[in-house]
Amino acid sequence: MKRMAAAVVLLAASLGLCFAGSHVTARLTNQLDGTLSDARTAALQNDRKTAYRLSLQAKKDWENAHETLCTFQPHSRLESVDQTLATLPDLAKAENLEQFASECARGEVLAKNLREGELPLLQNIL
Repeated sequence: MKRMAAAVVLLAASLGLCFAGSHVTARLTNQLDGTLSDARTAALQNDRKTAYRLSLQAKKDWENAHETLCTFQPHSRLESVDQTLATLPDLAKAENLEQFASECARGEVLAKNLREGELPLLQNIL
């Protein structure tokens, strides 16, 4: 009977951690996604100053979220977001904002993939 109780406690703890990881990942990536979407919109409207400010904000938000996300996500998946966000401030200063907008869209897709990777779907389990 004690084994069964221990198994139930471990199952509950595992499920709790899974749901917590999913919730935290969704919250942090939604925030990043919104900032990148706003930055891309600013770039498409040729508002370089706002695009630059939002790229710095996205980078700062990501640096704050990175340590937490390392708990729930493989480091290799986070690294691609790191690389994308590292280029944004310089691209915002460049002559052509189309590449900046493209990298923002890439960052949005990467954030979406992180978020979907935590969902309890059959494709994520197998």
